[in-house]
Amino acid sequence: MKVFAFLATLFLLAGCAQQRDGMIAFQSNRDGNFEIYTMRADGTEQHRLTNNPANDITPAWSPDGSRIAFASDRDGTWDIYTMKADGSDVLQLTKRQGANTSPSWTDGGRSLIFVSTRDAVNGDIYRMNPDGTGVERITSDSLVKDTPLMTHDGKNILVTLNMKGRFAIASIALSSKAVNILTPVSSDNEAPACSPDGEQVLFASNRDGAYEIYTMTPAGAAQTRLTTNDVDDRMPSFTATPGEILVSKRGGISRIVLASKKETVLSYKGDYAPAWHTR
Repeated sequence: MKVFAFLATLFLLAGCAQQRDGMIAFQSNRDGNFEIYTMRADGTEQHRLTNNPANDITPAWSPDGSRIAFASDRDGTWDIYTMKADGSDVLQLTKRQGANTSPSWTDGGRSLIFVSTRDAVNGDIYRMNPDGTGVERITSDSLVKDTPLMTHDGKNILVTLNMKGRFAIASIALSSKAVNILTPVSSDNEAPACSPDGEQVLFASNRDGAYEIYTMTPAGAAQTRLTTNDVDDRMPSFTATPGEILVSKRGGISRIVLASKKETVLSYKGDYAPAWHTR
């Protein structure tokens, strides 16, 4: 029933004043290689935070908005870094222990989870402190993983799995390490993103042709299509405004009001992986 209440809320809020504060972090190759940028919620005040000849990708805000975690190959291998929200005080958290990617904050900002190939070629999920200490291996299996995300209750990790060429979203129980496939393996499903209250999960799926954005509960129930377009919608993110999401499409980032289907292009210069914070 929760998903129906969620969708009903979208329509109730369609005529309400929309919240426009907040910041969006994203990756862009507008200058020849991927760097991390931020912009206001309306697409203004775009600022480049990183500046080097390597690639900096997949920004993730800390819960308090003070730091951004990201992956970079600037040191010769893919590693996890954090920096202040203005791009200063860059800290390298992992160093040349396989490929380390897809950072995500957990435990209210007290730790991060990420994918690393340091112990297995397919990659496993690890957890560490925000200063890079206390690294703990969480999974140990033959599954190829990407985009890990801790559920709000701290009991499961949502993750994109490569199922021999097909992408599926799964839930991995921290207590038992049991893997529960949540989406159909007959199509590609990827990039889970939790709502601010933890009740809903956005993801991209091509089950109906082009990639569209869907929602489901963290347990995989009530999978519902939210967008309908003739081009791919990918890498979704919630905003702080109920009934609004961010998506990557056509090398840009768009904000979509779900009730009205109104889309606003915020950036269009090779921009991907939007992440919202109410700063």
